[in-house]
Amino acid sequence: MFIKTRIITFCSAFLLTAMSMASTPAWAVNETMANLLSILRDKGSISQDEYNALMNAANAEDEQAKKAADKQMAEISKMQESSSWASKIKIKGDMRLRYQYQNEDGKISRERGRIRYRAGIIAKPLDRFEVGAGMASGGSDPRSTNQTFDSAFSTKGLQLDYAYVKYDVTDHFTAIGGKFGQKGFLWNATDLMWDGDINPEGISGAYNFSNDLGNTFLYGGLWVINESSSSKDDPFLGYVELGHKFSSGDLFATIAGTYYGFSDLNAGNIGAIAGTGNTDSQFGILGVSWEVGSKNLFGSDMTGSLFGDYVNNTDTSTKQNSGYAFGGKLTNGTWTLKYIYADLDANAVPDFLPDSDRFDGNTNVRGHEVIAEYNMFKNVILGLDYYKTHTKGTSIDQNILQADVVVKF
Repeated sequence: MFIKTRIITFCSAFLLTAMSMASTPAWAVNETMANLLSILRDKGSISQDEYNALMNAANAEDEQAKKAADKQMAEISKMQESSSWASKIKIKGDMRLRYQYQNEDGKISRERGRIRYRAGIIAKPLDRFEVGAGMASGGSDPRSTNQTFDSAFSTKGLQLDYAYVKYDVTDHFTAIGGKFGQKGFLWNATDLMWDGDINPEGISGAYNFSNDLGNTFLYGGLWVINESSSSKDDPFLGYVELGHKFSSGDLFATIAGTYYGFSDLNAGNIGAIAGTGNTDSQFGILGVSWEVGSKNLFGSDMTGSLFGDYVNNTDTSTKQNSGYAFGGKLTNGTWTLKYIYADLDANAVPDFLPDSDRFDGNTNVRGHEVIAEYNMFKNVILGLDYYKTHTKGTSIDQNILQADVVVKF
């Protein structure tokens, strides 16, 4: 009877201990077991030697459990740190394959295979701070990141495309410095004045605030054009832009006015970047940009818009002082069709800024551009871009056809 009672008591203690282990940590379980063993010993159900043996075993398990738990917590902490680091870093870029056909009066036709590769790392090391740097194919031309298939399989160059630090000073004001993209700090409806590959260098600020009519933005900055060790009169650009974005139901619109002030801009201090269209080096430019459109156009999934740019150089003494562009765009997210007509006088803007594909990026030209794009997959785009332009003075015609495959990552 005594033996049977001891067996029942011990089994009950074992079951209670097992139930405790299923719902509490190992070190809490062993504390509960110690209390049970003390009760059994005090009642004489187990001897002191048995009590000591069981306590030693429990303590050993407790130590192993703690070590296992510490190791697991260290692994979780390491994973969290890795996840935290990964959340602060973003890698982005794209690769473009291009076939280009070009025909110009008085010159032989050209057919070229071209590539463009861009890759960058964007980091957020601190709250409200962003640091970015990127490389791109191409050479010293700020308006082109293309490399042509030539020179007997020669290696191609990579250049620093951008490097900047951005600081969200408040929820409404952002400052940026370094070499950076124009987006978010200058808005234009077309590339009449600014080639999309140009990443300016200097500092800019953007102030945005919302109201009942939409979002008002105020942009400005000081951009360095060149620096010379032999002259104190380095050319630079200061600008300010005021605009507003409207939205009401499916309708949307944006309008902005900009003033660009250029200082010490002449062929002697801008060197190789100078183009071939300007006959004057004095520039103070007033610009107006606009776009108006609608989503769910005519009850479909299409979004359509009309847009335009106008520039006028108020500082030149010549009559060739203005330019304009207008066009339209249709897209449903998969297909995109776009048309632009541009007319740019010789001294409307500095000739090293406009779209480099519109008659080699010169001023004193006019013509058409038609763009068609198809999103084959989420990050794969097929594109056709056709330019038909001519010079305004000599009426030399140029035709360019570009067929692209772009893969983004």
